[in-house]
Amino acid sequence: MRIAICDDDADFADNLRALMEKELASLYAKPVISVYNDGNAYIADKPKCDAVFLDIDMPAVNGFDIAEQINRMGETLIIFVTMHDELVYSSIKFRPFRFIRKSHLADELPEVLNALNKAIDKRNAGRKFEFQTKTGSVFLDINSIEYIEIYGHWLHVCVDGGEDLECYGSLSEFEKVLAPFDFIRTHKSYLVNCKYIYAIEKGQIILDDKTEILLSRYRAGEVRDKFRSYIRGEI
Repeated sequence: MRIAICDDDADFADNLRALMEKELASLYAKPVISVYNDGNAYIADKPKCDAVFLDIDMPAVNGFDIAEQINRMGETLIIFVTMHDELVYSSIKFRPFRFIRKSHLADELPEVLNALNKAIDKRNAGRKFEFQTKTGSVFLDINSIEYIEIYGHWLHVCVDGGEDLECYGSLSEFEKVLAPFDFIRTHKSYLVNCKYIYAIEKGQIILDDKTEILLSRYRAGEVRDKFRSYIRGEI
């Protein structure tokens, strides 16, 4: 497990690293932890890491600016660390894995690290899912599936950075199988991967690539609740 800490408070960053090492040892995880006391240094180094514990309130370059760049660079999970509880709502658009209050570090860190350890194991497992197409079976990494749409007797599978598929199947059956992997049924015709949701608006979901997905009125509350749980790492 590769972890970065980016916090201009050197004493806090060192304490966080010590707590992490102790807690992860109890989970039999062996982390490699890098500490940055300056946002510009983190950006310049561009560390390849599984997760970054990122202070929001830093001089020169704040945590939100860094998070925006992290999301463009790859799959690094973001855990915001701050003294300002009210910033949790502003942080949601950056799709953080968790949000830790510095004043509650000892209480909140164990749960976050346990969830992080599971998430990284799950991601590293490289789970594949089988789709039946006209020409045979195709196996896709679940994390690469943006959404699945049904029309007629066919399913359209939208793939991030790859070729979309046309396949056989029941959207309801796909919903049952993919629910544990953070997929949400937003409409009778759509099943969406939470990973790619940028915004939830009245009557529609906006994905990171600005694709608009229908959101049923009677499903809206459930979708919002499930997405909040996803943001908090509860599903």
